[in-house]
Formats: sequence, C-alpha cells, structure tokens
Amino acid sequence: MSEIYLAHSRALSGKQSEAKLMKPIWGAESWRTFLPGIEAGYAPWLHTDGSLTLRIQQRCDNFSVRNVHNRLATPVFDETALLGLPARQKIYTREVFLQADGKPVVFAHSVVAAHHLCGAWHALRNLGNRSLGTLLFAHPLVRRSALHFDALKPNHPLYRRAAVALDTPPQKLWARRSLFILCNAPLLVTEVFLPDILALKK
Repeated sequence: MSEIYLAHSRALSGKQSEAKLMKPIWGAESWRTFLPGIEAGYAPWLHTDGSLTLRIQQRCDNFSVRNVHNRLATPVFDETALLGLPARQKIYTREVFLQADGKPVVFAHSVVAAHHLCGAWHALRNLGNRSLGTLLFAHPLVRRSALHFDALKPNHPLYRRAAVALDTPPQKLWARRSLFILCNAPLLVTEVFLPDILALKK
C-alpha cells in the first residue's frame, strides 16, 4: 500500500509540530511516491519540485490559465480523509487548465476545507484566471508534502474532467498530487498532465 499524508486540524507550531501535521493513512493504494513505468517525456514534468507554472512559462511564448470552476463540490475518493474532514463532506474545489500557446497542457484540481477560505487560504477566492502556483511558491510559510503519482484511467473522475480538452484522449493520463500546508490548513493539489506538454521546449 502507498503512504499518503493526512493533515490534522489541531493547532501546531514550529518545525517539530509541522512534522506531526503529516500522518500516514491507508486506502488510496494507486497513489505512490514512486511509480514505475512513467513515460520518459513525462517524467521530468512529474518530478518537478518547484513551480510547475514557472516551468511551463519558461517553455512557451504565451502562458494562460482557463478557469473551469470554483465551487463547493463532492470530493473525489479519499480527498476528505487527506484534508482531515468527515467522509463525503463537500469541499471547496478549484479546477483550471494551464495553457501553453493556447493549448491545454495541465489540468489542475485543488481542494480545501470551505472554512479555510475565511482563514489561511482566503486568497483562493480571488485568483480568477491566475495560476495557484503564483501564490503557493511565493508564500514563505507554505510547506509541501511529498509528491504522489498515479496513472489515471478513463474510469477516474479526474481523467474524465481533464479529457474534455482532448480530441483523442490516451489510455491513461499521468498525474501527481501533494498537500500544501499554511498555518496548519491543508490544501490538496492534483495536476493531470496532458499530451501537448510533450511538445514544449526542453
């Protein structure tokens, strides 16, 4: 089974407390910290530990964000557990396509407890067509968990949402996710990589 990280809602402080913020849970076996068989062209993108937005911007002439929606929605599979919330509780969801020279290259799905929109993650409400990465990697107090990877199949809801931008969807879409923690408030970000990302400059 894969080790996934559960964010506690208890008020903790300092580096020692930050370590306690991540606790292993079980039940999402498909997401792994190491995923064998990642296609060579996708591997550098999936393993990027800095800003994905910046990496794309450096490899195209025109970067843009197409906002799909921002709303309370039903979580996908284990998302509430990862956020430390009761099962099936609705959570605030933001979904966008990151576009390079007019072509969608990443589908980004971000979820957070609704009550954190009035606290640590209040800036999410006003992002509009700006990339979330501009917020996450500019804030000195944001901490990130380990990356987890998966190959999403057509029966996965995030595959289906990402595939609407594709004329001929492949048999699988490579994806990664991680938790971003700000003031003990977890934000889960999942990024699904689309085939046109392979056409960007190396």
